[in-house]
Amino acid sequence: MKILVADIDGSRAGELCARLKAQDGAFAVTVVDPGENLLDAVGRVGPDIVVVDMARPDRDGLDSVRTLNASQMLPVLMFIDEDDPDFMEAAIEAGVSSYHVGGAALPAIKPILRTALAVFQRMRGLQEQLAEAQEQIAARQTIDEAKRLLMAQDKMSEPAAHRFLQRRAMDQQRKITEIAAALLRDRKAEEG
Repeated sequence: MKILVADIDGSRAGELCARLKAQDGAFAVTVVDPGENLLDAVGRVGPDIVVVDMARPDRDGLDSVRTLNASQMLPVLMFIDEDDPDFMEAAIEAGVSSYHVGGAALPAIKPILRTALAVFQRMRGLQEQLAEAQEQIAARQTIDEAKRLLMAQDKMSEPAAHRFLQRRAMDQQRKITEIAAALLRDRKAEEG
């Protein structure tokens, strides 16, 4: 497993890397270089998971996590020394998969990493399902709008309008949604 460690304190990051490697020799651990931003480090390393270790809550660190998740979603594990409920909520909102207080006393990390990966994969799956459902709703709305237009302008019944769109989709070997969207565009262009 490739692990990228992000910590402003180089000695602290080195210590965390040593402890991670000691817990599992199969971990390939890399530290974000001093002055390197998190996105560049992720591009360079291609990690499976990112571990952010902070001595104290830092809003700038969350901006890096937020930017990372906006461009390339990865599981992010965060260790913080001080408990701050508001910061925890902000961290989770920024895309942190697993949040732990007590960074100085690092527990056995393998189960934490596995849990963070599982939670991340579950959330990603839910996001994909949501995106798919939203696409289906948008497609249904486009088809329904095209049918309403055919019913109003061409005086078709709802079943006749649906059959019209289906036949045209089959004839042109395209999706019914594409046919409906094209019909709506064409009719609006005729009006304008």
